[in-house]
Amino acid sequence: MGVAATLALGLLGEGAAAHVVPASAATQPATTTAATTVADTTTESAGSAPRRGLNLVPTGDTAQAYAYDGFVYIDSPVWLGAYGQGYEFQAKRATASAPVKLTKTVIRGNKRTTTQAPAAIVDGLNGFKGGLTVKIATSKGKVLLEETRSLCTGGGERQRIQPTGRTEPLYPSFCGGNWFTKSTVFGVEEGWAAKLDAYFEVKTKRTDLVMTTTINGTVADFLGLPAKGRSVTQQIEIVDECQIWGCEGIASELLGEPAEGFSTLAEDDALTTRAENLRAQGGAHGSHSESSGSEHRTNLFTLDTQEHTGDVPSLGQAGSTPTTKKPAKDSLPDLVSVPAWQIGNEVDEAGIDRLTFHAHEWNAGPGPLVVEGYRRGSAEVMDAYQMFYRDGKEVGSTKTGTMEYHEAPEHDHWHFLDFASYELVTPKGKLVTTSGKQSWCLVPTDPVDLSVKGAVWRPEATGLDSACGDRSALWLREVLPAGWGDTYSQYQTQAFDLTGVRNGTYQIKITVNPNGNLHERTASNNVSYRTIVLGGKPGARTVQVPPYEGVDTEIPEVPEDPEDPEQVED
Repeated sequence: MGVAATLALGLLGEGAAAHVVPASAATQPATTTAATTVADTTTESAGSAPRRGLNLVPTGDTAQAYAYDGFVYIDSPVWLGAYGQGYEFQAKRATASAPVKLTKTVIRGNKRTTTQAPAAIVDGLNGFKGGLTVKIATSKGKVLLEETRSLCTGGGERQRIQPTGRTEPLYPSFCGGNWFTKSTVFGVEEGWAAKLDAYFEVKTKRTDLVMTTTINGTVADFLGLPAKGRSVTQQIEIVDECQIWGCEGIASELLGEPAEGFSTLAEDDALTTRAENLRAQGGAHGSHSESSGSEHRTNLFTLDTQEHTGDVPSLGQAGSTPTTKKPAKDSLPDLVSVPAWQIGNEVDEAGIDRLTFHAHEWNAGPGPLVVEGYRRGSAEVMDAYQMFYRDGKEVGSTKTGTMEYHEAPEHDHWHFLDFASYELVTPKGKLVTTSGKQSWCLVPTDPVDLSVKGAVWRPEATGLDSACGDRSALWLREVLPAGWGDTYSQYQTQAFDLTGVRNGTYQIKITVNPNGNLHERTASNNVSYRTIVLGGKPGARTVQVPPYEGVDTEIPEVPEDPEDPEQVED
């Protein structure tokens, strides 16, 4: 294989390139329309310069699909590529109840041109409302299923399409956030492409399928897509998943099954893509469904890819000697407690009434929260040290507590003991009961405000990764970068025990850094409260949750439909 061919395959992914072009041109955008196939329209001269701006980049005139149990699972290999200039999108709101303002910034060299998106095409923090339509039809044109969804121009998967592009992407690979996210950012860097969320499931036994992926009118206009380059139509090639993945366990891979710590999440409580990527690192992490990511079950097309994009080698440096000296203020985090959300009730396996909830604490910066554990010989305990960073370099450290190994179902990893406390109190502050949650494995699951000083847009690329470790670990590191928080879902024994708790009005009190062991800029924002009203009787308790600052954060559960592939049994 020649150098040019090797380069093109490397840019698009081996086996994915529809055609090979000279290295000087790299990957060229194809001009496509809804009425034509990719093969009919990829006749552009391989040596011609690509059109400046955003372009749809299909990597073939076919899209692979997997058939299983009466359903076809499809993922269209269509990308949104940025040529000659980059695109940055910022979504901001003043409060949780305020409307989101979404801006587009076109970056060409040192010049930045910013335009605000019309409110009608803004889907909160998720990107562009109704921006993407995916249609599945037979070869004779009968439409089997058509769905319009939000368009996230950040994409869950990124690839470099020109040698002039950055060596690594700059923006997060998802859109969305939780109820209290204030600001987030996504985009497509010049010389890079983001894969469109065209993963689709359709109930059919037909094999003569055609898939059309379209970026819709007003959104396409705002993005500056050419009139004849807004839609891609591809033939569906159904492959035998058993030959590729093996038949054993294929159902759980296709349909999904609850991951560690998530067995009691409500069906509608989808995770952000970032949370999906990190949740297997440990703990019962969760997130609210205000996100465009991970609303589908496991995507077979990404099972063999690595989510982590690699550490930054330049971060290697000499460590610091722990001291009791007060750290510099510009190296400190600012830990903030967020009011509880998705509050409910359940009867646990032991027949105890429980009050369930989501808890979230985040770092407002400017420094990252970095806690490292060093094992005490063979004991299942580690001494914890807080490390202080400035401009990516470690500038100090101090002892701050302990970490312990947590041996329990859905855990079996190390936890930090001094991060937060969860209490149920009366309106006058009297303690009623505490949560069984006593330790944490910190992971950045949700962006809260990516506009704060020191905010990190891609935590996975900093080289400061969270790792919860296994029983054999000698050392581990837990991190909350500036701008990010960690959401924990409190169910079963980690939820409040309501035994003997009378009906009435209470508050869920969440305190971050309750013992003051962690150094931070201020403790003034460490406590949050959320009012609830308990009712019912033992075995059938009820809970009402008034809106918080005008926002109703509670999502009613949807009854399971056994015919719906989006539903999964716990």
